[in-house]
Amino acid sequence: MSGPDLAQARRLADQLLQPDPGPALGTLVATRHGGLGLSHALHGEVCRLVAETSPSRQALLTVHAMVCRAVGRWGSEELRDRRLPDLATGRTVAAFALSEENAGSDVRSLAIECRPTDDGWELTGEKQWITYGLEADVLLVFAGTERGPLAALVDTSAPGVEVRACPRTSGFAEARLASVRFDRCRVPHDQVVGRVGSGLAHVAADALTLGRLSIAFASWGLARAALRAATQRAVGRHQFGGPLHERQLVRGLLADASVAVDAAQELCRRAARSIDEAGEWLQHDVLTAKLAASRAAATAAATAAQLHGAAGLLEGSPVDVMVRDARVYEVIEGNTQLLQDLVAGQVLARHRSGEDL
Repeated sequence: MSGPDLAQARRLADQLLQPDPGPALGTLVATRHGGLGLSHALHGEVCRLVAETSPSRQALLTVHAMVCRAVGRWGSEELRDRRLPDLATGRTVAAFALSEENAGSDVRSLAIECRPTDDGWELTGEKQWITYGLEADVLLVFAGTERGPLAALVDTSAPGVEVRACPRTSGFAEARLASVRFDRCRVPHDQVVGRVGSGLAHVAADALTLGRLSIAFASWGLARAALRAATQRAVGRHQFGGPLHERQLVRGLLADASVAVDAAQELCRRAARSIDEAGEWLQHDVLTAKLAASRAAATAAATAAQLHGAAGLLEGSPVDVMVRDARVYEVIEGNTQLLQDLVAGQVLARHRSGEDL
């Protein structure tokens, strides 16, 4: 990536770390709607840089971009013109409301009720673990109907919407998680994103691809920060008459973490190029990047913790936070086992197509 592009990514990352990120939230929104219109490659670098400082804060960009993506690609022209300018400039903050108590990775198990009305739909039920739900002005909500899954924008200020704080998680402690209760909340037809029946197969699936790319880059960012902390500790800490980095087993830990970080970099950037170029196997590239990068984050964070010893176990210490945040990356946007299954499916599909693996 060129110097000017990285400089722009750093400026946007710095802005996203502020209380009011403003237009930095519009990384992927088209310029005709007031957004920045960045490539996925540059969006990824922004994700990586923010996560090096705060994975919790980076999660805001992930979910906001997912909603922008859904509205921009699947929303009606009227909905795009009405909603995207405020989303692009950060005047409206969006969150992604898919998960329920019994519907995490298995999104087909959505239980929220969605009944037709004369002018739209009526929602009753609860969504959980909504990242930045406590700060969101609008939610992209997924529900089942008699005609199939539906995706719709719901304002958090609408009648029948109750937003409550979730218990703080051990990782991503500052991600402002919320649960949202809908009690006969009315959703007009013009708030529906995509056609009814395509809410999961098209709207959610497409948004999750972007989410996985964003999380892959964020995982790589955390892995870089953890490797940096581990290396500094190995150089600065003296034990048994010399610095830690002279110990062969310590060097082995650093080597494994470094290889994982470098692999994450290459896979993340390949995945971003694949989306930008509409590659035939972009799903394989994105899934592989997310799987490898989340593992790299876990490996590098564990190395940092091991080399810091008791200091790395102190609750709330930088290394302790890294370990906790890295664990989250192996769960969100598809846990490790689900991604293994999906990547294997892509490998088999490529084999059947005659693609040279």
